[in-house]
Amino acid sequence: MQLRQHLSTGIWAVADKALIFLNGFTILLVVIAVLPSSEWAAFSLFQSIFLIICVLADSIFLQPMVKFASEHEAEVEEVLAASFNLYLIVMLVSGAGFAIFADAAGKLFASPELGMMLPWLPLLLALNIFRNVGIRYLQISYKIPHIFWIDLAFFGSITLMTILANSLRIFHTAMDFVTINIIGSGLSSIVAIIYGRKAFREMPLLTVPRNEYGKLLSFAKFQAGTSALLTFQQWADVLIVGVYAPAYVALYSAAKTLYRFFDAVREGATLLIVPVASRLHTSGDGKKLSELVEKLLFLAFAVLVPISLILALGANMLMDIFYKGKFPGITPVFEVLILTGFTLPLALVATNVLIGIGRVKGLFLSVLGGTIIFFAMNRLLVPQMNATGAALSVLASTTATGIFAFIAMRRELSITAAGILRGVKSIRNKEKEEIQ
Repeated sequence: MQLRQHLSTGIWAVADKALIFLNGFTILLVVIAVLPSSEWAAFSLFQSIFLIICVLADSIFLQPMVKFASEHEAEVEEVLAASFNLYLIVMLVSGAGFAIFADAAGKLFASPELGMMLPWLPLLLALNIFRNVGIRYLQISYKIPHIFWIDLAFFGSITLMTILANSLRIFHTAMDFVTINIIGSGLSSIVAIIYGRKAFREMPLLTVPRNEYGKLLSFAKFQAGTSALLTFQQWADVLIVGVYAPAYVALYSAAKTLYRFFDAVREGATLLIVPVASRLHTSGDGKKLSELVEKLLFLAFAVLVPISLILALGANMLMDIFYKGKFPGITPVFEVLILTGFTLPLALVATNVLIGIGRVKGLFLSVLGGTIIFFAMNRLLVPQMNATGAALSVLASTTATGIFAFIAMRRELSITAAGILRGVKSIRNKEKEEIQ
């Protein structure tokens, strides 16, 4: 794939992830502004549970599907069917489990509102199945424009419905926002079925060869543990604050809503890096893969570090603009969270490359180290420092995971500091060659 093709794909990927920003601004300007703190806290807890289930199931069953189906001899329909069946079961069973214990969860997190919303979790998860499987299927063939339209149906409809509901003065509770998300998920899945109709129609759901399940589950041996650890690092912090400092859930979640800019970057990296790394590794072109990784690291640092610095310096102004004094003490929490941008490039590039080249054991050990730090620091700091303690735990664990994963990646590829610094020069030379 030539640089121009990578650039075109990257533009669509950026446009796709820009939709997350659209949704984020809607949450900032409407949802958090309108909902009482207790309702916003309840939705934050509900969203954390929902995302933990979705991200965990996706990374265990759908990301391996992308890897295997991206390989040249892969039987795409059989791989897709095996992944779909396993993903479907996990999503529905997980949703049913939380629905059954909804009242207990509401008491655990001191949030009666959460107990009222959890019975709707199975429906929301079910309506996201075709959406998420369709996106991963389209990722295999780099149909990023189609993925954009699927996400537009989701984030665009949620944004429009939220603004309209608020204008009509019928938007008052967290359950109202859950209902909007349910409708948006359904619309997005319909678009995903349309774009992925060939794959969904040809999937041999009832006649999947056993070896396909075996291949997926064998890969998931370490992938499952890694995915669980990464998912908890990303999304369990809100739940931990809910257990040890429930009065600070709304504040911490509001700070992390702005910080989730980095989650869009993380998802975009996964969308692009995993299939490319898998194909280059399968073809045996280690030199080209190493050069690509060096360029990616250079670009990631060149983009994220300045952005993080600007956001950290302007944190106080940002909090005043978006929250207008609703969450006193939020600025230090956001400042700590945003500092992860200085080390996040290591984590987002190295972890996705390790997934792409199938080095799941090295990835597992790297993430395990970061997760141990995450939970240890949360247990130690949150009861004493509340939301700031959770933010420090995120910073420390992200940094540790990035360093560990980079070390594991260097064992497989020839990555050097000089090579990373040469990344910009290499990119410019490639562009000149293509022009000529």
